[in-house]
Amino acid sequence: MTTYKIVTKGVFEKQQKFEERLNSLALEGWRAVSIASDSGLVKVLMEKTR
Repeated sequence: MTTYKIVTKGVFEKQQKFEERLNSLALEGWRAVSIASDSGLVKVLMEKTR
């Protein structure tokens, strides 16, 4: 079974803090499938196979 999660970078969130959040999710087994950016808003689709 595969679960999905959308992680959004906030407008006022620093780039380094966002990267740390993604790295902590990667350590839990999540992997980035798709990344989209528009007007400074970044969204990452993550998936995890259980």
